[in-house]
Amino acid sequence: MMRLRSSNPIYRSRTLQDATFSERPVTYSGVAIRTILLIAVAAASAMYAIFQLDSFSPGLLIGAIIVGFISVIAGTRNVRLAPFFGILYAVCEGLVLGIVSLLYASFYEGIVPTALTTTVIVLLVMMLLYSLNIIKVNQRFASILVVAMITVILMGLISLFVPFSGPFYFLVSILTTLLACFYLFLDFENIKNAVEAGADSRLGWVLALGLMVSLVWIYLEILRLLAIFANRRN
Repeated sequence: MMRLRSSNPIYRSRTLQDATFSERPVTYSGVAIRTILLIAVAAASAMYAIFQLDSFSPGLLIGAIIVGFISVIAGTRNVRLAPFFGILYAVCEGLVLGIVSLLYASFYEGIVPTALTTTVIVLLVMMLLYSLNIIKVNQRFASILVVAMITVILMGLISLFVPFSGPFYFLVSILTTLLACFYLFLDFENIKNAVEAGADSRLGWVLALGLMVSLVWIYLEILRLLAIFANRRN
């Protein structure tokens, strides 16, 4: 039995560790195709939110966030149900991204195309850096990111009571965006480990879902950062 070690905390450890050698192993192209499918579903859902919703619906936004969060937890912990929850997550996050993008676009002209383009560039750059092995993705690297993630969450909770502003808020936004980008390395490492171990192809849905979560996070952080830049210019 071949076991995989997960570096990304979004995956339950046993999900990857219990993946064994299969006659139909997961492949890089398989993960890529599943990721593209999830992106396409999210894009369609976002377009529906942008062009079909007559007004802003806080209830729909909150509901989509909750269902999307549950879908990630369930999809990354059950290989068999990962396709269903992956698509459900894409639908929910598409609604969220559509609503959020529409709100940003109403205040900042051209911000959405810029954020989308930047997200794609970030993905390509991170893939290049990972392939060149410039940054070593090991347990220490993962631990640092986990600590950074916990710090960001705590700072987010503190900001609910003591709102950040000025240069400090700008610095926090940059660090959060960089953290989101670095999480792509963990996704790439998990994909590499799964392919090299000959894990079952069904695991591709779990890996694609994890990569999708990182891309959504990066896009939202870039949107926020671009808005901050726009405000500082005014």
